Amino acid sequence: MKPILSVSLALIVSFAGSLFAADSSPRNRESFDAGWAFVKDDIKGAEKPSFDASDWRKLDLPHDWSVEANFDPDARGGAPRGYLPAGIGWYRKAFKVPENLSKKRVFIEFDGIYMNGEVWINGHHLGKRPYGYIGVQYDLTPHLNFGGRNVIAVRVDDSLQPSARWYGGAGIYRHVWLTQTSPVHVNHWGTYVTTPEVTDEAAEVAMETTISNNLPTDQKVTVTQEILSADDQIMATNVGTFAAPGSGQVVVEQGLQLKQPKLWSPDSPHLYSVRTTLRIGTEVYDTYETPLGVRTLRFDRNEGLFLNGEPIIMQGMCNHQDLGPLGTALWDQALERRLKMLKDMGCNALRTAHYPHSPELMRMADEMGFMVVDETFDEWRRGWNFENNQLVSSPNDRGKARNGYNKYFTEWAERDLVDHLKRDRNHPSVILWSIGNEVPEAQKYGELETVKVLGDIVRKIDPTRPVSAGINHIHTANETGFLDLLDVVGYNGGGGSCFLYEEDHERFPDRIIYASEVPHSLQTRGEYRTHTNYREKKHQTPNLTETEVFPETDAWYESSYDNASVRINARDSWHLTKTLPYVLGEFRWTGFDYIGESGGWPRVLGNYGIIDLCNFPKDTYYFYQSQWTDKPMIHILPHWNWPGKEGTVIPVHAYTTGDEAELFLNGESLGIRKINEQNLYNLEWMVPYTPGELKAVAHKDGKEIATTTIRTAGPPAQLKMEADQIELDPRQRDLSYITLRVEDADGNFDPKGERWVSINVRGPARILGVHNGDPLSHHPFQSKTVRTFNGLARVILASTTGEDVIKPNEEREPNEIIVSANVRGWEPQELRLKRTHEGKSESVFTPDDSGPRTTDVYDEGVPPVD
Repeated sequence: MKPILSVSLALIVSFAGSLFAADSSPRNRESFDAGWAFVKDDIKGAEKPSFDASDWRKLDLPHDWSVEANFDPDARGGAPRGYLPAGIGWYRKAFKVPENLSKKRVFIEFDGIYMNGEVWINGHHLGKRPYGYIGVQYDLTPHLNFGGRNVIAVRVDDSLQPSARWYGGAGIYRHVWLTQTSPVHVNHWGTYVTTPEVTDEAAEVAMETTISNNLPTDQKVTVTQEILSADDQIMATNVGTFAAPGSGQVVVEQGLQLKQPKLWSPDSPHLYSVRTTLRIGTEVYDTYETPLGVRTLRFDRNEGLFLNGEPIIMQGMCNHQDLGPLGTALWDQALERRLKMLKDMGCNALRTAHYPHSPELMRMADEMGFMVVDETFDEWRRGWNFENNQLVSSPNDRGKARNGYNKYFTEWAERDLVDHLKRDRNHPSVILWSIGNEVPEAQKYGELETVKVLGDIVRKIDPTRPVSAGINHIHTANETGFLDLLDVVGYNGGGGSCFLYEEDHERFPDRIIYASEVPHSLQTRGEYRTHTNYREKKHQTPNLTETEVFPETDAWYESSYDNASVRINARDSWHLTKTLPYVLGEFRWTGFDYIGESGGWPRVLGNYGIIDLCNFPKDTYYFYQSQWTDKPMIHILPHWNWPGKEGTVIPVHAYTTGDEAELFLNGESLGIRKINEQNLYNLEWMVPYTPGELKAVAHKDGKEIATTTIRTAGPPAQLKMEADQIELDPRQRDLSYITLRVEDADGNFDPKGERWVSINVRGPARILGVHNGDPLSHHPFQSKTVRTFNGLARVILASTTGEDVIKPNEEREPNEIIVSANVRGWEPQELRLKRTHEGKSESVFTPDDSGPRTTDVYDEGVPPVD
């Protein structure tokens, strides 16, 4: 292999207004998700092309086999993994490659395999990647049978548990892509675009491109860089010719000037792209597109964060990647729904806790306007010990999870970090790199060499963004020198770090601070207590009432009054972030409930989210909406169904964007409460309980802006069913989220309604998952039945591909989907949806099925036998 060359070109050419006129691209990238065979077992010889997999289950990717299983209190992953099993599984796919592609290069790319993904093509071992969160690309070309049958085989091994401190899923859980290129092409993640200078008049755009030449002789390659607007107009162009060594690579640098750039921000996420075209002579050898967002960042130790010259507070959420009842299997539309909910709440920032999230999340963050703290690792090598009631580093490399990434760190950390940086560094949403989360190396008996090495790698690969890490027990990390090696210090709440902002700002005046994981408040949808419950009792806020009003609340459930937390509640945390100008922002733990990290059986979910596992908002969601948006709104809590508590005084809280609100009970005013120094973030009325109607009216500047009403429901009498999407296109992997809602005879929502519901689907669709948000529910996610919890449950539906065969006497139109819900003794409910396409797609890579299609567990809604 010849050495990599680096070439710079200073010429800048700029023009605007030309319409995009693309050459026919020699690069083809297509989904390789469909038509795999799977078995949950460790099968000897399954990598061989001749292996008979005809009796394996047939499915489409992405796939998480763990979420299909039953909860088991004896599962080896325990509470961190949500009591779901792991194990070993195999995937195979047979396909044909046309003979006319024999002069091309063909690559396969896996966006994520959890974990220890090992890949073969036609019996040839391509490699193994232990880390389950970063993608990998393999060159299939030398081993392909052009014009004939080819077999990809993948072994996934997540058998050693616990492999993480949370639910990681199991399987090929992100997308798979097949790409064909010419022998001269842009490398995988082979571009790097920066904007070294930005003014109102122009942005200087620097483009670095790594080109591979798989031909044996040197080639003169003409490289054209074009900045494209969102509507595909060419805004600037640079053309240069470079020598690419035979069987080698060359790195070329080019500059462009973008006149009067539109800037990227959370409120206006304007995007451009850079199209790179490679030509040899007049023939186009490759085209490659790179996202471009123009924005400036300034991190100030005293004044906070500035985006495009304007101060901005990161109003952020930490999230794990699982999609609730879907597990970690990536459904793009499910992820998009979640991000839309956060955006509607006013969230403008995400922390990818605690690993690289999917490429789709990064794309959506660019498009929807989220600033991202992009995190690579949760653990390095060390584990935790205690000394004098203080956390310290273990002296040996035993890690935080017994069978976690610590076992692979020494061999793989540099490659995983570099790949993560190269994958994500062109996203304008990324504003900080986080190289670790709560790593024991930061503490007493830790070590400093690793943070130096990782920091140097980041600054080499992408010097445009600061290096950070989320650190707990800041008070002890302050004494080790670790934090001095970070550009920006993330304060996780553990050890009381969230109470040290002011003190540390005085002690370390050059330190730049943000709340990387604060607050850790808990809440269970529809559950309440008036007595405060913090894990760290010394930080507890006063009780709301002298005597507990809701003693019947299950001990495993958490109160929705924002009075259940580890050490600080949502309101007090936001107050610190909002009023201390040098704190860049905060990232609460978490936006959504998630599988695992449950605290012990019978709870199987992490109950920290302000949105439950099924995407139903909890009360605290509306607190953030009242603080982070200016949309007219008011929300009151708790619900108003408390039989047997007549006359008991119940605290009623309101969150509003108004400056005052008036509360009415059965038409009688209970008074006006104003937002002031004593009531900064919520309003409160102490109300003797009487059944009926509770109404709140919000005012701002003397004008009514919003009203909300809750009513006491009578006996539960009916089920209502609503779908958020009626038309489903399987090519787009569309989903319908169906809400099941318990009501009384008059249509009032029953906030304590609990009924078992049977779901039946007729037509070209399948149930992907069901749940109710109950952290104590052990009902499988794949089922045709679901129990409502506090009045609500969710069914997630996807359309299927292929011909719609209508049975004799079936009263259904072609491609119509009929979903029925039945509760014993109640009127059945029915929804009619429509599939808009059969979903058959064209591909140059023809599937070569190894056997007949077997029953998919989703099709029947029955959990598989583990």
